[in-house]
Amino acid sequence: MTQLLKSEKIYLKDNFRLVDYADNVSVTLDQLLDEEFLRKYLQDIKHEFHTESIFVAGSQLMKRLGFNIVLPSLYLMTVHDMKLDMTFDRTGIVPNRVGDKWLPNLHMDGFSVEKFDEANREEERRILTENLFAKMDQLVNVFNKVSRVPKPNLWENISIYVYWLYEKKLKEERFTDIAEHVEEDYQYLIRGMSADIFSDDCNQLTNFYWGRRIKDDGTRVRRTCCFYYGANSDRKCCKTCPKSKEDLSKPLPFETVKN
Repeated sequence: MTQLLKSEKIYLKDNFRLVDYADNVSVTLDQLLDEEFLRKYLQDIKHEFHTESIFVAGSQLMKRLGFNIVLPSLYLMTVHDMKLDMTFDRTGIVPNRVGDKWLPNLHMDGFSVEKFDEANREEERRILTENLFAKMDQLVNVFNKVSRVPKPNLWENISIYVYWLYEKKLKEERFTDIAEHVEEDYQYLIRGMSADIFSDDCNQLTNFYWGRRIKDDGTRVRRTCCFYYGANSDRKCCKTCPKSKEDLSKPLPFETVKN
């Protein structure tokens, strides 16, 4: 095992909200795999999203988890050739607010990382990414059952952050020296990763990558909705929303159902 430098721990906290210290871990990730527990948890936190609907809360929580869980692992893989041991039973959600937004941190009981074997990197990359997205597949299936948010919407909630990481974040000047490495890993994720690890037999990163629509300012327009407009009283949508103004004026799915 390898110890991360303090500077890297700070970077992970500041950029991906991953921390190795916390006083108030609310739940561990493995608890969210239990349907009854997840249902109660969504009821408990739905006010954080300014909604009475666990449908909206489920979608918004998956966006947070997609960011918190997936990005630190991929960042360490691509930038530092490190494997992060994201074990669900020792990784938990830490409530946190940034302004008026509930943006939880993710706490790991010590960062357990291991350097890739350079001679066997492609195989180790395969194992790491398949394990990571198999875990996300489990979460998606449970969230779908409990909150009734369609699986495609949940998967795009995750995928958009992977695209952002490789198309925006890792294109910053500080990563210029590993630009080729960044592109190789990105192409593997959207073209090379096996569909077998997904319960729907479809590489979901590939699914939402192709047929994408890009605005003039470079903004990627989603194909599905994250229902953010259900989490604020004025029904303001996110800037990547595919819905028309007419669509936004219609009732949300299960809007009259409060559980």
